[in-house]
Amino acid sequence: MTSSSNCDEAAGRFVSKAEAVLKSHPCRNGAVGISRAPAVVDVMGGIGEDSGALVLTATAALCFHAAAWRTDDDRISVRFIDEVDDAAARDFSLPTACLRPEAEAADEIIARCRDGGCEEIAPGLLTLHQASLAGMLPPIEGGLCLVVQHDFPDHADLGRQTAHAAAVICAVFKSFALQPDRLAQSRVCAEAIARLTGLYQRRKAMTSLCGQAEGVLLQLRFHSHPLCETLDLPDGVIVKALATRLARPTTRQRLIETRTCSEMGHRMILYLQEEDGQRADPKESRLSAVTPAEFVTRYRDRMPSKITRKDFMAQFGAVRGLEDGDINPRGIYKVRSRAEHHIYENQRVHEFVASIIRARRNNDAKALENVGDLMYASHWSHSQRCGIGGVETDRLLNAIRKHGQAAGLLGAKVTSGGEGGEMVVLLRDDEQAHRTLDDLISQAKAESRQPVWLHDGALPGAEFFQAPSLAGGVVDSAGAL
Repeated sequence: MTSSSNCDEAAGRFVSKAEAVLKSHPCRNGAVGISRAPAVVDVMGGIGEDSGALVLTATAALCFHAAAWRTDDDRISVRFIDEVDDAAARDFSLPTACLRPEAEAADEIIARCRDGGCEEIAPGLLTLHQASLAGMLPPIEGGLCLVVQHDFPDHADLGRQTAHAAAVICAVFKSFALQPDRLAQSRVCAEAIARLTGLYQRRKAMTSLCGQAEGVLLQLRFHSHPLCETLDLPDGVIVKALATRLARPTTRQRLIETRTCSEMGHRMILYLQEEDGQRADPKESRLSAVTPAEFVTRYRDRMPSKITRKDFMAQFGAVRGLEDGDINPRGIYKVRSRAEHHIYENQRVHEFVASIIRARRNNDAKALENVGDLMYASHWSHSQRCGIGGVETDRLLNAIRKHGQAAGLLGAKVTSGGEGGEMVVLLRDDEQAHRTLDDLISQAKAESRQPVWLHDGALPGAEFFQAPSLAGGVVDSAGAL
């Protein structure tokens, strides 16, 4: 478990390193902004974000720290530090002009980072460019210095690139004394990372910005009327993130294809609604708003289980993901099963929320049992309908389910992170549950001959971080003069 004292010590160590860089790159004027953004765990919903569904997330106790200040030169200078291995620190710079508000500048940033052997630095720089492109960041006169540090192990995904982006943009906004709203910040972070990955994951950006500490989930929805609310878990119930290495990893292409299929399924349903004389507004409509009962009775048997890109576009036109060519090497898209996942998952998430509230208010054991069943159903759907996960995660989940409520293990499921090798576990925060989970992890390692990593604890999001002051009173705890 990550304690507040450990977090404070890590922040203090980072500030000392930023002070050392400040001596060689003096602050021109204004503030030195300091921020911290945590890792992210998909609890329920996850990829349902793509269809406008409700999603539930949490933070994990890994993070990026960032410091930013303006300088007198005309360059963006970056010191990138691995907290676990100080010897791996990297220095990188590029002209300030690369942040110009032009779309093609992003490609230049990516190319410069790649050619300089510093691809890991790209997320923060791309986010600054995206903020400039969106008019959220004023022109930088002179230069900018960034110090970025993280404690993510090599194996961990957990929204690594997004946490990097969130930490950097928050630090830079502080250095300019700007306070954009969280929706705007999450959008530029998600758009920047999508340039690198092809995946637009705003839920991860929002969670890294305003997620909560242990025992609290974040409810998020981004369709037309955005939602960002907290959900308290019952007393003594927490989430943990697990990760293992899969023999057959889920490719990024599979995740992009799954998102594309959700767009295709939605387009088909709009077409069927038009056929039935039901005129829906495409801008307000969303796939997740279709109920499972409505889907089964009205649409399922009228949708093909598979369709080629050519046939789809001939009948329904282009959707996001198909415009630039075929992302599926076989050219065949499993539209119906992917659409089913989004429709059923949205219902599961709402039932999960209702059951958590009932369990918290009434100490209802049956409600917690239902929560676990919903997580296991979500895992099955991710695996069977979307092809996310693998034998290793299935085996570990089956072991957790077998021990179940009696051992304090309430539920588990795969997420889309870590190439399908990341999982989330809901458990009681007691000795029996922790010991049982540790035993099952040891058993899984022996059976699969693959490592399994456990991530404990949680951290509040970037907007709640209070930075230690730099020596000499350069900044106060909020990152302002």
